[in-house]
Amino acid sequence: MIKRTKSFFVGVGLALSAVPWVGAVEFPDGRVAFDQPPIFAEANTRYPQVLIPSPIYNFILRVPETAGESLARLEIQQLPALETLYFQPQRTRAFVGTQPRQRIPLAAAVFDPSDQVLRITFDPPIPPGSYLRVEVSPVRNPQWEGVYLFGVTAFPRGGDRAIGQYIGTGRLQFYRGSDFL
Repeated sequence: MIKRTKSFFVGVGLALSAVPWVGAVEFPDGRVAFDQPPIFAEANTRYPQVLIPSPIYNFILRVPETAGESLARLEIQQLPALETLYFQPQRTRAFVGTQPRQRIPLAAAVFDPSDQVLRITFDPPIPPGSYLRVEVSPVRNPQWEGVYLFGVTAFPRGGDRAIGQYIGTGRLQFYRGSDFL
């Protein structure tokens, strides 16, 4: 039997104002899931040229009002490609809202090179009804031009008991020289 729990979130500043009581999906074994997962909108970069050092990649999503749970963690994983990118977790930043955006604190940003996953934990979690932009930075853009893909998975509260939901694939294309103009 699935039980609906009540959770309350007090936000940070205007962009993360108080959210009313919302129900979440909680399974008998304690696992927690979204009623409706976050919606992945896009991935982009202002620097699509190969070999640019420390560029910023943006991952943009929305946590719908009907999510039933706040977004606690996000995982970004590079899918197999011509070249492996290595992220600099200390350069990871997150912003909520549309205009103006408000920077929010992160509990952790950890990159695991063995499985190419950047794990980002929000502190506090991102409440339903929020827009989120996460900035991540690899050591450099790839040396080989082409399309690079990144899988995005969202997790509600619940730590190890949280059920992740794959919410989309970010696509970035890199060009040599002025080919992108």
